[in-house]
Formats: sequence, structure tokens, C-alpha cells
Amino acid sequence: MVKAFRDFEFDDRRRTLRAGGRIVKLSGQTVDLLALLLDRPGVLITRDEIQRSLWPDSTVEFDHSLDVVVSRLRTALGDRGPTPRYIETVPRKGYRFVEPVTARADVQRPTTIARWGRRLAVYALVAILAALAAILFARTRYDRVVQNPTVHSPRAMP
Repeated sequence: MVKAFRDFEFDDRRRTLRAGGRIVKLSGQTVDLLALLLDRPGVLITRDEIQRSLWPDSTVEFDHSLDVVVSRLRTALGDRGPTPRYIETVPRKGYRFVEPVTARADVQRPTTIARWGRRLAVYALVAILAALAAILFARTRYDRVVQNPTVHSPRAMP
């Protein structure tokens, strides 16, 4: 599934974010947080839910770690300033993705194997056509030689 908002597209399967067609580099937990927010745009994602999702069995300083990840995500999205364009902070409760998000099915690009398979099929078709042309050419030459023999046997001459 590809989720789009403004100039951005997030590919769930590949876990990549693109802005204007260019890949935006994001670290693991930053991608995880973006995916979590984009799954439910407009809905408050609580700090507890984020902790369970991003740091399920960890004993890290959660508040500081979450602040760092949110800051990195905002920087990647260009969401700085007093009025958030994408991520709204609900003090002591959590975060909400405020930009409308549209989702569409991911159109898979052909893989390298598929491209080589198509290329191989084209080469095979060209080889078959060349072989047919060679057979037709040889057959027309053979028919001329058999129907109009130019070699006469010495006994046949008067």
C-alpha cells in the first residue's frame, strides 16, 4: 500500500518515503513511527501505544527517545515551526497525523528477473524468425536446383 500526503509518498511494503520522487532517508524507528501515524491519520496515537510499538521490551529512557524520533521525523518532513503541517503534539497524551492521507495499491515495478525474462523472450523470438527465414531461403534455392538441373550426364547427349 502506498500512502500519499502533499508531496510525499510512503510505501508500506518497501518502508520508504519519497518526496517529489526522491527517497527521504529515515532510520528504523523513525520509519516505524511514520507508519504508525499514517495507519490512522487524524487519530490520536497515545504515547503508551507508541512505546508498545517502537520499544516493546526495552528499558530505554522512553520520553527522551520518543522526542528524538519525533524530531527526526518532523525534520525529514520539513514540519518545523509553531503550526504543525503533519504531526500535531497533544501534550502528555500522544501525537496525531493531521494531513489528509490517500492510500492506493502498490504497483510493483518489474524485477530484474522479469526484465531479463522479457529480454530473453525477445531474443528467442528473433532467433526463431531468423531460423524460419534461413529455412525459407534454403528451400527456394533447393527447389531451383532440383527442378532445373544444370548438370547433364554424358550419356544423355546425342
